[in-house]
Amino acid sequence: MSKPQKIITVILWIVAVGGMVGVVAMKTLPVNSNPNSQAAGFASGAAGFTYVPSTDTPSSPPPILDPVPSFTLTDQYGNPATNAQLLGHPWIADFIFTTCASLCPTMSAHMSELQDRLPADVLLVSFSVDPAHDTPPVLKEYAAKYHAQPNRWIFLTGDEKTQERVIRAMKLGFSPAVGNTPIQHDEHFVLIDAQGKLRGYYDSFVPQRMDALVHDAEMLSAHPTGAGK
Repeated sequence: MSKPQKIITVILWIVAVGGMVGVVAMKTLPVNSNPNSQAAGFASGAAGFTYVPSTDTPSSPPPILDPVPSFTLTDQYGNPATNAQLLGHPWIADFIFTTCASLCPTMSAHMSELQDRLPADVLLVSFSVDPAHDTPPVLKEYAAKYHAQPNRWIFLTGDEKTQERVIRAMKLGFSPAVGNTPIQHDEHFVLIDAQGKLRGYYDSFVPQRMDALVHDAEMLSAHPTGAGK
């Protein structure tokens, strides 16, 4: 073999080995679980991370994150509602508004589906990010549109400062309407345990994340005290 042929052979080997290393690296890197999120950068930007529940470890409960902020709001029936009233139940939260024509219809449809997929003790709570418009009667009508089960799926409204404080404390993204720019809000569902601790964020537009949410909520329902400690 001539010297030029030897050089070419060595170069080809280097290229081949480099390609194999690249493939291995691609398979071991974490995959972004939120590739099509219209709210990309909201949860991850505010919280510094977005917990992605794993279905590979079904015996592992989701980690304990921050406590839910305290709040006093009003439900769709006009009754006062507080975070303390939710203690003793795992619950799932989202943030919507009734005139939303982009994310909210899909989010609320998925919340409605969860009613039939989750244990009966797991509650659903939708916070309005447009409380000036979303009065209790408006929320009651919206709840009926999505077949909300009474005392199971709760819709909350109140003053704007409280609503924004809650969404910020849950480390989700939110921007109020400014001029011709409508309200911008996060599409993630948030799982909270029976002790009022945040346990995970789940992209409501990704079916695999919804499956993981159901799995984790079932685990918290089965182990209401001490799960994840």
